[in-house]
Amino acid sequence: AVFIVYGAADHLRTSSDEELEADLITWWGGIYRSMVTLFMTISGGCDWRDPLLSLRAMSAAYEPLFLFYIFFMCFGVLNVVVGAFVATTQQIAANDPEAAAKYAVGQVESYLHRIRGFFKQADVDQTGTLSWEEFRNHLQDRKVQAYFQALDLDVSQAHVLFSLLDADDSGAVTVEEFVDGCVRLRGQAKSIDVNRVMYMCERAFARMSDFMESFAGQPGFPPVGTHGLIGGMQTTASYEEEA
Repeated sequence: AVFIVYGAADHLRTSSDEELEADLITWWGGIYRSMVTLFMTISGGCDWRDPLLSLRAMSAAYEPLFLFYIFFMCFGVLNVVVGAFVATTQQIAANDPEAAAKYAVGQVESYLHRIRGFFKQADVDQTGTLSWEEFRNHLQDRKVQAYFQALDLDVSQAHVLFSLLDADDSGAVTVEEFVDGCVRLRGQAKSIDVNRVMYMCERAFARMSDFMESFAGQPGFPPVGTHGLIGGMQTTASYEEEA
């Protein structure tokens, strides 16, 4: 702003063009006026072409300088400032439990909507249930495979996936089974899934241990040792007790 004001002042002393003088005074008639003009050109307060024309008429050297200022401010400084505001807003929203819950609900609703849309497309006979043939034929399309991958569902073993979705082993999957199964199988195994498997294994080992102990000493059954050792097999709990 200071550099342009000095140039405008020198030009006004020697210029005889009244229209140009009026434009220079309007846009560059002082330090404050020049700062306001520069701010208006990057904030939408005016079309920056109008101040540029007055600078070009004064001297061609001011044009690349002014264009560099517009480029630097619009594509550099303002983008950084906007990015900082956006990052701060996202951080505040992430720390807000209500906003986080609202966002999570929206994500779940969007996911369920896409799953129901897939089920409707695959149910070609419109029976409200999805057979293995319909499921397999629909997955032959590469676009459908990519769409399923976008839903965080692995379709590399389609028959296994269909069996997991068919909760009642009826050979057909209803929309409720399909939605619940897709939500359950979405993404990778979580910590709670792994711990649930470990818990079920512990219960199975405990029941088997009780069953073997009830037949201890009878012919044809392996000896039952201490600390859960049954015929050479030891439970995880017994390992932990020994540790």
